[in-house]
Amino acid sequence: MTELTASQTAGRIVVGFDDSPGATGALNYAADLAASRGLGLSVLSALAHLNPTDRRTARTLKVEPNYIETATAKANAQLATVVAQVRDTHPGLDVAPLLVAEEPAGALAAASRDAALVVVGARGRSSEKRLPLLGGTASDVITHSQGPVLVVPEGEHALSDGPVVIGLQDAPDSLAAAEIAAAEALLRGVTLVATYAWDIAPELGDFSAMVRIDPEQTHRDLDAMLQELIAPIVAAHPDLKVERRVVQGSARVALVEASRTASLLVIGSRGLGGFAGLLLGSVSRSVTREALCPVIVARDWQN
Repeated sequence: MTELTASQTAGRIVVGFDDSPGATGALNYAADLAASRGLGLSVLSALAHLNPTDRRTARTLKVEPNYIETATAKANAQLATVVAQVRDTHPGLDVAPLLVAEEPAGALAAASRDAALVVVGARGRSSEKRLPLLGGTASDVITHSQGPVLVVPEGEHALSDGPVVIGLQDAPDSLAAAEIAAAEALLRGVTLVATYAWDIAPELGDFSAMVRIDPEQTHRDLDAMLQELIAPIVAAHPDLKVERRVVQGSARVALVEASRTASLLVIGSRGLGGFAGLLLGSVSRSVTREALCPVIVARDWQN
């Protein structure tokens, strides 16, 4: 057991592991990604009950003085087995086990400060399987991360040749995500699909019928805006193939639908509300829990 240090996570892919099906899927995806990028992989198992200050652990220690040593040995053995399996399936991959006595979300969020990427399963061991909800750990990691977080859904499809789809709008998080999306598209050798979804803001309610909007003109105007937003990415990456897509309707619906044929979605963690309903950021949790392909959630950490 160790305290998390920058040397264990810097420039590496860090994947959270808790022996759940969702975490196993995330581990396999992270291992493939690390191998293809030539990066090291850190398999992080964070167990708060290994901390003697944890209330339940403190009570248990009164009855079982060796509880932490026994539990730590068991956790290390399980982690060693998992790491050995990854090394067998990915020969030559630099894989390191990390066991910390912390809450999983906090440990992964801390790792995001210097990791190349943090990878989590959409649902972990404690999530309710009957509900299509993003797991509490994944949601908390996204909320508190200081770097990009990749969420792997259970049963994600393996369309490695599908496009990278970026949900774009004029917001700092969204624009920061565009840089990540462009890099991913280039690494994967696929098209970058820049998507801009618009609709009348839901808060207008019955008054929406009073707002006169020409859909065709709105589409042209927003396509021009999208072209302007994506222009710096196009200029910086002349070899990148870019497709613009303006969609009338919910950003959530548009991006989840796009996930059916995409290899990856990239979204900002926060966005703009208000008129025209450009609500990508506000639906980031919905997209990460409903998407059929992996999703990278990013933000502009300077703002």
